Amino acid sequence: MTDIALHYRLLAAALPNEEKRIRSSYIPTLVLVVVLSTVVFLALGISKGATSRSMILYGLLMVGYVAYLAVWYPRRMRRRLFKCWETYDLEIGHDYLLRRQADIPDLRLQFDEVQAVEHVQGRYLRVIGKTKRRAISIPESIGHFDQVLETVSSLRPVRLRTIEQWQKYRVFMAAGLLLFMIMLWATSPVVVIPLSLTMGSVIVWVFVWIRRNPNIPESGKRIAWIYWLFFVVCVLKLFVAVAEAKSVNAPAIVGSMLAYMLAFSPCVLLTFGWVRWWRVGPPRYWRNYAVAWGLATSSISALCLYGVLSYIQLAHIGHSNEHRLATAGVYVGCPLSVFSVVTEIVGNGRSRVITWLAGGSLAVVWSIAFFYA
Repeated sequence: MTDIALHYRLLAAALPNEEKRIRSSYIPTLVLVVVLSTVVFLALGISKGATSRSMILYGLLMVGYVAYLAVWYPRRMRRRLFKCWETYDLEIGHDYLLRRQADIPDLRLQFDEVQAVEHVQGRYLRVIGKTKRRAISIPESIGHFDQVLETVSSLRPVRLRTIEQWQKYRVFMAAGLLLFMIMLWATSPVVVIPLSLTMGSVIVWVFVWIRRNPNIPESGKRIAWIYWLFFVVCVLKLFVAVAEAKSVNAPAIVGSMLAYMLAFSPCVLLTFGWVRWWRVGPPRYWRNYAVAWGLATSSISALCLYGVLSYIQLAHIGHSNEHRLATAGVYVGCPLSVFSVVTEIVGNGRSRVITWLAGGSLAVVWSIAFFYA
């Protein structure tokens, strides 16, 4: 490697394709998330007895917002894309990478600072430093991309990825909006207290993440201050739920919250476990497939658990029949959970600990169901 720094710019010929991709995928998914969250909000509001006037006003407000996303927002994105294309500059020196771009601070990574390199084929390289915030994205539309790939791959093994960063953020956004809507309309302290605490913590974390992220422009960091309004709503809901909890049996509410968390945490853990396992590219070895077997058996056990709970809640089959059904579920679900824990002990992979926790929590739930159902 010579001491002369090499500079790479984005190719002007690739700009129309990138603009078309934003119009055809990025913006439609954002509109879809907003529309679905609006439908959920209206459905929950109607089920809770909200007035027609308030629902119509909210619906009109969201229609205006969707019109903004569909008409004006693409123009804003187009201006930002042009500015990025004209000012993006990647400098590769003898021991560093330096990314320059308008509206965001320069980001420099020393070669020995690089911890991982990810490649979404057809889209970009992502060179990650000591933290995931310190990451340089290198589009494949850059000039002499093969040279850049050769240089970066000499630093760390390149991991192939199929999911882009903005797709992860969109899923995170949809889940956050859904939970926030449920928290707004929920009235039971058992539901409101854990949701308000969770959403408040997530909002603070997202705000700090945005403010410290060197890849987000100043305009985006200023907009992040709006998140404190949602945080205030979470705090107010928490105060109201705590006040209502004091008028009823507090130990019973705490027990119910712990029971719900124990019962439904495997669902969240297994979702993350499958995603993390699926993202690991080939080659895979038998210990990696052992983790997959653990995920599969835990998933079957979780489906049995939620099936039993749903049938008991909906069918009203009587206490004696509930006990028989729970016992039958234990005979199926508990061995699967134990098998999952054993496979995670011998397995190896990124989802190993997550699956072990899911299988262990399922085994605990089935044990409680056997002795106390």
